[in-house]
Formats: sequence, structure tokens, C-alpha cells
Amino acid sequence: MGRQSGLLAGLLTALLFVGACGSAATDATSPARPPASIATLPPGALTIAALGDSLTVGDGDDSDRGGYPGRLQALIAPTRPGTRVINLGRSGWSSTDLIDGQGGEPSQLSAATAAHPNIALLWIGSNDLWNLYEYGPEPMTADAERADLAAYEANVDTILRQLTGAGAIVYVALLDDQSKRPVVAHPNPTEPALPGTTKADVALMSAHVMAYNDIIKRKAAQYGAGTVDFYDTTVFTNEATLSGDGNHPNAAGYDRIAQIWFAALQPT
Repeated sequence: MGRQSGLLAGLLTALLFVGACGSAATDATSPARPPASIATLPPGALTIAALGDSLTVGDGDDSDRGGYPGRLQALIAPTRPGTRVINLGRSGWSSTDLIDGQGGEPSQLSAATAAHPNIALLWIGSNDLWNLYEYGPEPMTADAERADLAAYEANVDTILRQLTGAGAIVYVALLDDQSKRPVVAHPNPTEPALPGTTKADVALMSAHVMAYNDIIKRKAAQYGAGTVDFYDTTVFTNEATLSGDGNHPNAAGYDRIAQIWFAALQPT
């Protein structure tokens, strides 16, 4: 019995070792996760590229502080003097526009990779959603929603693949529930900002944003990118942080947004 027990113990040990080696091989083929924070990067100034739409540009900001990118640069500067946050955002752009450019303006993605940033911040999808329900079929169809999700997923994949391929640590914003923004939740009855978006469309938006966020989470995991939560923020529903258009943040809103991005880059 003693000899048999010893043989069985040896066999079990060997099997466990093989299993451990198999796990290690699997992990080695998995995408690397980004560093927990900018503190893990070598000391010195950073180059950070901010890609997105009007929320990156800073529309609604009733100050001269440059939306969230300008504020984020000011937050990082004390510990990393000389850091630049390059604001590549363009108002009204969708994820397709970000890749291809629009109206004679060049691709944000090309500009970002050419800048060789240490970190890239991506916040895109708001206009994809507006365009779907403002200019899509009426009534909205499941086929149109599926096609939109497929296009959005392909775009996010392209953006993350190129940014990570250029060596950037990437963080992607999870989108807020735009159906709750006053611009559509409580539109001006005489002059609505989005006249083609019906109450039925607004009811569909919430689920569609969640589907966008599922895509973002899945693609972020695939490419080792971090995610930054704007889904659970009150910036886009609180009058104190919203501009008069009921759609974009005001100065206080961008203060909060910059703090959320900054917190995501800090040591855990």
C-alpha cells in the first residue's frame, strides 16, 4: 500500500504540473492587460491622445479650460511635468468618422497613431446612437439595430487594434444612457433638437446603449484596454453639471469628467 500510495502521489504531482504548464501556455497567448496606472510607466512627461466627439472637444464648457483633456493635463502635470493631452476630438463625429475622417478633416485614428502616445483615451459612440434613431428607419427595425451594432463593433475593433498596435495603453469610456439626457427625455415641444427621434426611439435607446457597452467591454478585454465608467455617472442628468442644451456638460460637468478619467489612471 505504501509503494502504491507513493506512485499515486507522484502521478498526481505530475498531472498537476502538466496542468499548470498548460495554464501558463494559455495565459501567454492571452492579450496583456494594461498597467494599473500611469505610475507604472517610466518617469517623465507623457503624451496622451484623447479621441472622440463633442464630449472630448468640450462642447458646452462655459470656461476656457479645454473640456476634459485640458483639465486632465492640469491634474497630471504636478507629478509629470511637461505631459501633453492632445485633444483630437471632433464635434458630431461617429466611430466611422473617427477612423475615416469627415468633411475634409483627417482621421483621428491616424493622427493619434502618428503622435506615438503613451496613453490613448477613447470616448466614441454618442453620435452613432443619435444617427441611428434620428435618421434610421421609422419605425425602427431590429435589422437596422443589428446592422448598427455590427458596424460599431467593427469600428471599435479597428480603433483598439491600431492604438494598441502602436504601443499605446488604451482606456475606453463606457457610454452614458443617452435616453436619460434631457435633450431627448424632456425635449422642447416646439423646437426639439432631434425632431426625427420619436418617443418609441427613445424607449429603444437604453437597451442599445447597453449593447454598445457590452461591445466596449468585450473588445477592451480582447485588446487589454481599460474601461472608464460613464454609464453610472449623473453628469448627463444633473442640472448642476449640464449646459443649457440638455446634452453636453457645463464647466462643472467637465470638472467631474476629468476627475473620472484621472482616477482611472491612478494607482489602484
